[in-house]
Amino acid sequence: MIITELNTGPGAALYAVVKKDVCSVKEFISKLNRIDSAQLLAVFQLILQKGDPCNEQKFRYLGDQIYEIKTNSGIRILCFKGNHQLKNSIILTHGLRKTKNKILQREKAKSLKLYKEFIGGNINIID
Repeated sequence: MIITELNTGPGAALYAVVKKDVCSVKEFISKLNRIDSAQLLAVFQLILQKGDPCNEQKFRYLGDQIYEIKTNSGIRILCFKGNHQLKNSIILTHGLRKTKNKILQREKAKSLKLYKEFIGGNINIID
């Protein structure tokens, strides 16, 4: 698995998965409008400074070690927490707009597959 470091702070580090030379999180964020992007970056700053938010309106556990970072405008970034290899880190898998539960379960399955690959070892961190 290839991941790239997005940013590091005193509370946590943010990484994103890279598949086929594409970081889908960076690509998703680049397509957001200014307001959505600002809301998401504010949540990222909170995580970087303080670690996992305790506020379920910003960071919610979906089960099976998968979480979602949420904004008020319906933007979701699915993620999982780093293990002993990347302590105090959150690995972002991909982004989406708020959807129906059935679609969210399908997106969660994508993140779970990446999580299983992550805990299997063989991680390359790129800039």
